[in-house]
Amino acid sequence: MSEIIDIQNDKVKIGKDDGSVITVPISAIKFENPKVGTKVKVYKDGKTYIVNRAGASISTEDLIGDHTVNKHLFVWVFSFLLGGFGVDRFIRGQIGLGVCKLLFSWITLGIWPLVDWVIALVKAYASGYTGENLEFDEEGNYTI
Repeated sequence: MSEIIDIQNDKVKIGKDDGSVITVPISAIKFENPKVGTKVKVYKDGKTYIVNRAGASISTEDLIGDHTVNKHLFVWVFSFLLGGFGVDRFIRGQIGLGVCKLLFSWITLGIWPLVDWVIALVKAYASGYTGENLEFDEEGNYTI
């Protein structure tokens, strides 16, 4: 299966199974938010390429979005105010942990939401990070 290995401006490099690399225009990508590492299927129609995402036609990333949220909103609303209900985990795409946190955070006497809030504070306001958004990978982990 082919994989996107580099994206620069309007060109995308795709590594094929045989070890070769092809470069296609970004307009050949027929799905939203192409990212490095995405598994793709490449078709050639004459001189033009058509690139589709491999696997299911709808992924969880398509349903959830790009896993980016404003850091101030995430830290102070989702984690501080609503963290005891697991909302911060739901926003990160960690549905199972969100449900567990919703059901069991009262057993920890608020320690679990407090720890998650402190981690969010550190990740959002670390001295080396100046962006306005927090990004999460497919598993819901911070990508900072």
